[in-house]
Amino acid sequence: MTGVSHTDPVGTKFGKRIMEYLNAACAKWRAETNIDFSLYGTPMESTTYRFAKKLQDRFGIIPHVTDKSYITNSYHVHVTEPIDAFDKLTFEAQFQKLSPGGAISYVEVPNMQNNLQAVMALIQHIYDNIMYAELNTKSDYCQECGYSGEIEIVEDESHKLIWKCPNCGNTDQSKMNVARRTCGYIGTQFWNQGRTQEIKERVTHL
Repeated sequence: MTGVSHTDPVGTKFGKRIMEYLNAACAKWRAETNIDFSLYGTPMESTTYRFAKKLQDRFGIIPHVTDKSYITNSYHVHVTEPIDAFDKLTFEAQFQKLSPGGAISYVEVPNMQNNLQAVMALIQHIYDNIMYAELNTKSDYCQECGYSGEIEIVEDESHKLIWKCPNCGNTDQSKMNVARRTCGYIGTQFWNQGRTQEIKERVTHL
């Protein structure tokens, strides 16, 4: 709506104004109804795909707005936007304060088994700066070949996103274990096409 990311100062100011307005509305409704309305920091997981498709139906394909099969959760920095892990957490902390009904932030990291010092630094930064956050890493297993690492997301001949073992080429989801954190919890049940695209496009923050 501003033509820039909400990490830009202009976008940040606009985004905070929206959330302050929504909090004021919740306060008004609480006073009128004696029901505890509150602003929650993430939508239901299935809505990221459903909302995206409905926006496309209503407004068409708008570059950088409705051109993906998912929408970004709440105040989160867009999954494709390059940003340092520490900067991302610090930035999103100001929006968590405006989400009193609950909030979750995350940083996407590679395998950190050999860099525990960085893990501890991130955890300390979370403790010092933000209400609730997590580190996303990949922990997958191929039952066909025993590969342990990151199962890839690729397009098949019909342009559908599928999961594929980079070691043996297995694409049978019933013969692989894939775990990804999707806004507050680790899922292993595989996801719709919108969420799968979002997972595929996540950039690493470390």
